[in-house]
Amino acid sequence: MQRFFASLLVLAVLFTSLPCKAGTPIPFKELEHSAGALPDMGDGSSDSPSQPAHRSHWTKGGKIMTYIGIPVMAAGGVMLAYGMKNGNTTSCSGDTCVSVEWKWTGAAWLGIGGALTAIGLTRHSTE
Repeated sequence: MQRFFASLLVLAVLFTSLPCKAGTPIPFKELEHSAGALPDMGDGSSDSPSQPAHRSHWTKGGKIMTYIGIPVMAAGGVMLAYGMKNGNTTSCSGDTCVSVEWKWTGAAWLGIGGALTAIGLTRHSTE
């Protein structure tokens, strides 16, 4: 049951971040206009601005953060689910023992991946 809730948490974080990626949709008719055509402002003026308006686009850094953040979130969800089912893992080699708390490790990875994804999806540039 705990694995189900961990999987549900990962999917909820993923699907709530997807609308950020879409931004504001561009109507198809605006895509048909030529680059030099200006929309009618409705005030009767036909003055053209000195610089055309630029649309923002997703930056390369934003893409990289998103593409790294999503697998990190998935790995964190797997670790969290494993930790909920099996608890801690202890491995000993001679006098040295290492104990991994999978629940907290998975939660940390899930948080880091979510932060990378959220930041990456909001990185836009007008250049």
